[in-house]
Amino acid sequence: MLVAFSVAPSVAADSQGSVHDAVAAAVRVVRESGLPNHTDSMFTTIEGA
Repeated sequence: MLVAFSVAPSVAADSQGSVHDAVAAAVRVVRESGLPNHTDSMFTTIEGA
């Protein structure tokens, strides 16, 4: 099974409008899961059984 998702925070964490921290946190959770994954400019895709 493949699952693809994107992160689109509705509120930025800083005054410059950056959502970097929210996206980085989501990708960190995926990578720590140990499942095969791929992150590109639009989605993070996870492969599982």
